This record gives sequence, C-alpha cells and structure tokens, in this order.
Amino acid sequence: MSGRKARQYKALYFDLFINELKHNYPKRNYLNAYRDIKNYLLQHDFKHEQWSGYHSEKKMTDLEIFDLVQDMSSKFTWLHKCINHFAVTNVGVNYNLIDILQPAELDEDIKF
Repeated sequence: MSGRKARQYKALYFDLFINELKHNYPKRNYLNAYRDIKNYLLQHDFKHEQWSGYHSEKKMTDLEIFDLVQDMSSKFTWLHKCINHFAVTNVGVNYNLIDILQPAELDEDIKF
C-alpha cells in the first residue's frame, strides 16, 4: 500500500514568526493567531498536545493532511507570511509512562 493511501495518526507542529504576525495578522491582538489555528484544528478532529503541537484523533492519509493544511492556509491568508516551521509526523502507538515515573511502593512485609 502506498504511503499516501495508508491511514495513520498525524502530529502537527508549527512555529510562527512573531514580527510577521505583528504586521500581517488582521486582528488587533496578533497572538490570537495561535488561538485561531487551535480552534481550526480542534474543529478538524485534532487535539492540542502542548505549545504548538496537535495530534489527530482519527487516522488520516498524507493527502488528507495536505488538503487540511491547504484549506487552513486558504482560510488564514496571513499564515503563509508568518510561518517559521510547519511539520507533520506519523504517530505510532502512544504509551503513558506516568506510572514509571512514580516511586515504587515498598512491600510492607519486607524487613531490612
């Protein structure tokens, strides 16, 4: 199966040039650009992970992610002037490692 047809969870990571936002973002508070992008991605089945990182909640093809980003760029006409970095990554299985970080509880029956 071609990589473009294979469905996988996707992770998007981006960074914006603040000085370009100051000049090109159409609303008063240029930092709302991050909120606009967040709202767009949440409406398109992504969840916010951290900072400017988002993970898809459904599996997508490469073509679907390319179409999504093109649509977002059409909606936010200022985006192409302000983008510093925009990457997509295929996400495999996620494991919750919080339990590993917790201190192990000692068995009360063990005597030292």
